[in-house]
Amino acid sequence: MTRETTSMNDVAPEGVTLHALKKLEVIVHGEDLPTVQDLMADANVTGYTLVRDVAGLGQHGFHEGRLLFNEQASLVMIIAVAPPAAIRTVIAGLRELFERHSGVMFVSDTQVVRLDHFLPDQEAAGS
Repeated sequence: MTRETTSMNDVAPEGVTLHALKKLEVIVHGEDLPTVQDLMADANVTGYTLVRDVAGLGQHGFHEGRLLFNEQASLVMIIAVAPPAAIRTVIAGLRELFERHSGVMFVSDTQVVRLDHFLPDQEAAGS
């Protein structure tokens, strides 16, 4: 069996430009969410998506998605897309957080069409 590989530019319709960025996915306890949000703000990450009540199996066993009346103990996933320098800054702070608290992070390459939506205002104005 052969596997065909394509670059993202191969899938973009004619006239559409894809811009390479990094995607960061972080799963932490709800009580650590403000710390992650502060790290992203300090790194000039312009936005993120929150997925609350994440359930799953990991090193610390199975975690239920929704704990009755306790959002602080439930898991939350934060997904952000930003330039590599911003993601690097967030990762440095997460490393310190993960020395004291449980959590995981995933970093991957991604592409976006609307680059200006993922850059701080001053960078977007110059692009």
